[in-house]
Amino acid sequence: MKNILLIALFLGLSTYSFAQNRIGLEFGASGCTFSGRSDNQTIGSTQSVIIKPNVALSYMRKLDRHVYLGVKLGLEANSFFYSKTNGTKVQIDHNSSYFTVAPTVDFGLGRYQYMHIFVAMNMGFLTNGNQTTSEYINAAASVPYTTYNSASTISSFIFRPGFGLKQHFPISRMWHVTMSEAFYYMATDLTHLGNTNDEAIHPGYFSLQMGIMRKFHRPKHHLAVKTGE
Repeated sequence: MKNILLIALFLGLSTYSFAQNRIGLEFGASGCTFSGRSDNQTIGSTQSVIIKPNVALSYMRKLDRHVYLGVKLGLEANSFFYSKTNGTKVQIDHNSSYFTVAPTVDFGLGRYQYMHIFVAMNMGFLTNGNQTTSEYINAAASVPYTTYNSASTISSFIFRPGFGLKQHFPISRMWHVTMSEAFYYMATDLTHLGNTNDEAIHPGYFSLQMGIMRKFHRPKHHLAVKTGE
């Protein structure tokens, strides 16, 4: 129900002053990252990340010559192994998917604004998740002595603010091909080690996307000056 309400809000916003809008569709690859997070790189821990595909639909409204405000709806996935050894070894095999809503502020750089920077407040709602925990006698053991389902520790909601760059390549006056690179910081817990709350796991997240964007200019009688964007 929450997802339906958020989509309805998005569609409602897009009907307001539609002539100033930009709508984009993007596809790409993304994945979790534990680099640079000392709280995820504790002594005896190891990580292995699997890259997953993503897709997003965005709407941006022009507020000023270089400033845009909008929202991005997407489907994102997380997949990784995380293990920690402290006498015994515990490893989780994590897979989760989220429907994301990201209010976004975008700033176009330069006269023609071929380069943009953006800040996004990414909120995720769990659509599917599974996690398996394996416990070993020690770090050298190759076969676990017990394996169990620990999906109950996956968070149903995550908050992942981030920032990124987007490049615009005009192919006509109204259509652009876009490429974007973004990094998101996990402000909440994604899951926990095993089926307990003893150690929270909150990796960072990177995304690379390519897409197509359609511009909708305001009616000519509303335009005071003609800009390159």
